[in-house]
Amino acid sequence: MTEQEMMTLLRKKLDNGMARYQKEWRQKPASELVELASEIAAAQFVYKELAEGSYSAEYMEYLLRFENPLEVVTDQWISEQNVDFSEELTHALWTLWDKGESEAEYTLDPDYTPVSAEEVKITLREFIEAHPNASFDLMTPGGYVYLTPETAQLLLAGQSVKGNPGSSEFARDVPAEELLEQEICTADFSKGAWRILSDHNPEPRLEQGPFEQGVTMC
Repeated sequence: MTEQEMMTLLRKKLDNGMARYQKEWRQKPASELVELASEIAAAQFVYKELAEGSYSAEYMEYLLRFENPLEVVTDQWISEQNVDFSEELTHALWTLWDKGESEAEYTLDPDYTPVSAEEVKITLREFIEAHPNASFDLMTPGGYVYLTPETAQLLLAGQSVKGNPGSSEFARDVPAEELLEQEICTADFSKGAWRILSDHNPEPRLEQGPFEQGVTMC
């Protein structure tokens, strides 16, 4: 079967699939259609994308195996949209807070006096506590440390973690107190983990300001 023949057959299946969806939608009351708005939009988006034939022949051939490829791809597309974007939003907030560039672009409240960055220091302990379900890729003065959400919680509980200065053969146990009081220099959320550069805190303090107020850069 040529690529053109595959595309013709796939479009026919897509048309049949869309006709089924439209028949189902017409039979539903308006109140239920409102609740299905995101699913309807997903089906229409997938139909348009696949019908244009801008994807590889391998994908098209695979979809022909299904009686209703539109339903298959639509369900997969919807499942991949139902993700937790909380860390991505946290990264957006961190960037706004850390860079401070928006203060020159948006109108400020003249009655609000912000906390000076020099007055507030953010430690690894505070950062991890603020992101209980995140993974962390740390570059510390003593080397690299990777924390899963589970090992991060163990670290907060006082358990040492593995770290290395650049080679796994030199891995060593890093005490919790050595890491947790280090200051955050930079933090960037990428590929599901916070990538953090930290440095020693020259003046460990018993009391810290809340995470949301600011950060002192190393």
